[in-house]
This record gives sequence, C-alpha cells and structure tokens, in this order.
Amino acid sequence: MNILKSVCGLLILTIYSCGTNETKTNDKFHGMWRLDKFEVFDSLTNAWTNDSSRIGSNGYILYDGLGHMGVQLTPKGYKDFNTTKNIDSLNHDELVRLTKFYKSNFVYFSDYTLTDSTVEHKRLSATEPLNWGKSLTRNFEFKQDTLILTAHEIIAGQKVRLRWIKLK
Repeated sequence: MNILKSVCGLLILTIYSCGTNETKTNDKFHGMWRLDKFEVFDSLTNAWTNDSSRIGSNGYILYDGLGHMGVQLTPKGYKDFNTTKNIDSLNHDELVRLTKFYKSNFVYFSDYTLTDSTVEHKRLSATEPLNWGKSLTRNFEFKQDTLILTAHEIIAGQKVRLRWIKLK
C-alpha cells in the first residue's frame, strides 16, 4: 500500500511540475517583442552571424499568453515606400515591383503551442493566402530580455534564426 501511495504521489508531483514549467515558459513568451536581427548559421565556422541581406528589416511579434500570437516582418525601406501613385497609372514593371514589395510584408496571426524547447505557430491568417492553416515550428531560447527563434525549415537556402528584444 505504501508503494502505491508513493507511486501516486510521484505521479501527481510530476504532472504538477510539468504544468508549472509550461506555465512559466508561457509567461516568458507573454508580451510584445521587437526584432533585433536576423542571423544565419555558417557551417564552416559552426557559428551564427548577422544576416547582412536583412539589415534594416523591422518587425514585431506579440504573444498574448493565452495561446495566440501575431507577427509582422518588413524589409528595409518598407515604411518609406511610395504608395500614393494611382494604380491605373503604373506600367507593367512598376506593378510587378509594387506587388513584390507588398508581398515582402510578412504578417500572420496564429494559435501557438509550446512543447519543451519548441513553439508551433498554427497560422489562422496570413498576408500570403497559401500560408493559411499551415504551421511553423521554431526552437526557442531565452537569454535575459532576448527571445531567439530558430526556424526548422531552410529559408532562402540557409538556416535562419531571429532575435527579439522584449518591450517593457
């Protein structure tokens, strides 16, 4: 009987501590974060370096602490792009440039779940219609006021991670 009580007690303690750890991790995510930088993995040096092609990019990510999040990433110069021209006055090349530039605005809203050291974003909506309903999985790590999200998929031929700074 004592063995049964010990096993039940250990099981309850394990379940409680797992739930508590998940809550603590979710609390760390909760809030708004500003993009600090993109980094790429250099397999020759086995180190992360600044992604020079994305210097000047801007972005914010928001976790509500209830399992929902939103993110926006824009390239350098996005907020200064001239959108005042009448679309009917644009030639083919200008329309192509405008479309590509608008497409570079990466936005989505999702439900998220945390498991160990990964966060899964199950996208509810996105600026790119093909991304609706699709999931992204990221490894996460916290270093003081910095959240580091590392993509599982290869992006533009590279392993990429983003550094986010917590806003107060």
